[in-house]
Amino acid sequence: MHEHDPGDPMTNTDPAARLTSTFTTDDLRSFVDGDGPFATVMLPAPSGQFGGDHRFEVMWKHARRRLEQLDADWSSDRLDELEAVVAELHHSDAPAFVIIQRADGVVFVEHLNGELKGGDAVTEVADHPRLLEIIDDRQRTLPHIVVDTDRAGATVTGFDAGRPTGSEQVEGDTEHIHRVRGGGWSHRRYQQRAENTWERNAGDVADVVAEMARQLDPVLIAVTGEVRAKQFLHEALDHEFGDVLVDIEAGDLDGVSSEVVDQLADRRARFQVAILERFRDQGGITDPGEVEAALREGRVETLLVSGPTSTMDDGEVRARLDAIGAAITAALTTSAAVVVVPQTAEMSGGLAALARW
Repeated sequence: MHEHDPGDPMTNTDPAARLTSTFTTDDLRSFVDGDGPFATVMLPAPSGQFGGDHRFEVMWKHARRRLEQLDADWSSDRLDELEAVVAELHHSDAPAFVIIQRADGVVFVEHLNGELKGGDAVTEVADHPRLLEIIDDRQRTLPHIVVDTDRAGATVTGFDAGRPTGSEQVEGDTEHIHRVRGGGWSHRRYQQRAENTWERNAGDVADVVAEMARQLDPVLIAVTGEVRAKQFLHEALDHEFGDVLVDIEAGDLDGVSSEVVDQLADRRARFQVAILERFRDQGGITDPGEVEAALREGRVETLLVSGPTSTMDDGEVRARLDAIGAAITAALTTSAAVVVVPQTAEMSGGLAALARW
């Protein structure tokens, strides 16, 4: 177990390793092993709009026509195969989708947890797949646990990749659950029994949370519910998980969800800041050509790419996107970590790297 400063979840922890360990790239690495070119279609999902089914179908038809225009060699058979995959998607399943087809017809589909930057559909054919938005989205959906607790128990739910991994209901003793006001010695005895019951129940909850946390390695354990129940939970868990244990004050489900999203965004931003500080301290590689050479030589430990600020589908950024796509593919094939960070002055080409040697 690492010793952490409770105010900083990254103390004594490699921030790049911590961030990249929260999501997998094995499926992406396997996919990029195939030969290009790659056709990429990114479709927003208009589930909140009237006629979402029709709008989604129209967007795909436009994307198919665009693919036919971009690459006349992209056969009708392959496009039919791609269309069959898209037909299985439903616009209410995710805020957006990234669908990529290799030259051999193999199709990769990613259900994004957030909306596309800029909100517009994107279609392209390139030597490398468009993975930037997928990795950026995965790095936003960090593993976490939400605990809704009261004096009698709790509901403990784990999340990873933006989806629940499991939920456990903890039901404790309720025989002496209520404290009473006033009275003499007998009342004080009853109050003490109630207090002891709450503490035992909190211990049961803490055991479930700890077991789930050891499996999930969350960056956040968000606790909502009754004040005293939360206090007992802190007493039981702070020694091991105090760096990620946070009280959520919102009362309703929407408020809790919003606070959890904000907490996760804050943690991701702090990881990114720590990575950029390490990059500057170690004198990382900033020239895109040198980054490309280091990737070819297998010298890159962590590839830094600037995140999408829009759908980035105009001619001015085409060369940059191609370079980012090639760099991400090379990083995956050499087992380098890939981290999406905000654009900085050092990353004029959208790329930087920390070298292994």
